[in-house]
Amino acid sequence: MRHDQIALQLYSVRTMAALDLPGTLRKLAAVGYRAFEFAGLHGVAAAEIRSLLDELGLSAPSAHVNLDALERDAQQAIGELKTLGCAYAVIPSAPRARFSSQDELQSFAATLNRWGATLHEQGLHLAYHNHEFEFVALGDSTAWEQLVAATDPALVGFELDVYWAQIGGLDPVALIERYGARLPLLHMKDAAPDTQAMANVGEGVLPWERILSASQAASQWYIVEHDHAPDPLADVASSLHFLEQQATA
Repeated sequence: MRHDQIALQLYSVRTMAALDLPGTLRKLAAVGYRAFEFAGLHGVAAAEIRSLLDELGLSAPSAHVNLDALERDAQQAIGELKTLGCAYAVIPSAPRARFSSQDELQSFAATLNRWGATLHEQGLHLAYHNHEFEFVALGDSTAWEQLVAATDPALVGFELDVYWAQIGGLDPVALIERYGARLPLLHMKDAAPDTQAMANVGEGVLPWERILSASQAASQWYIVEHDHAPDPLADVASSLHFLEQQATA
């Protein structure tokens, strides 16, 4: 992992961002973040955000985009992604029912393949972000593993959330080693030692040295996220500081 591969999922600071997204980006830049994964624009025009990113020397490699938004108005969603300069559109989640049976899973995989092809034609990439419920047993493996197998590697990648993989009972290191290039994006969050609640990166039990070693050959972005940060700005700054200490030049 290099310094220029670290980003922040802006859901981590959503309360601040909802009140003042441009001001929040400036504060995050001041603590050292140079790249962001967006989770909505809070009513601010994409062109305005792009101008600010350019002014501050920041980038937006990815953004979370609900499937509903693509279905409702793909042209607008794709236009915003391109304006921001994103390479990846990430589906942040899906209903649990999509992972409840082989038929549901295959239908969802077909949907991801279809949107992956549409985005590919526009010069963009599609990825899917997991929580813990995708790791439910299905057949002789997990629903998540079968989803990876049922999607086209040329069209669909995955944003592995290492915290949720662990909470779901899987070893994130083993998943990274097995799936390699299918995981261009990693969500970086830690699990507290006693409660397994989310913690700042480096303050919990996840094996970060092994995660970073396993992912260095294939992963493109290491994206900090803390869903319920007690002090969002300070907490994401702490995670950034830890990862920068692990990064190479």
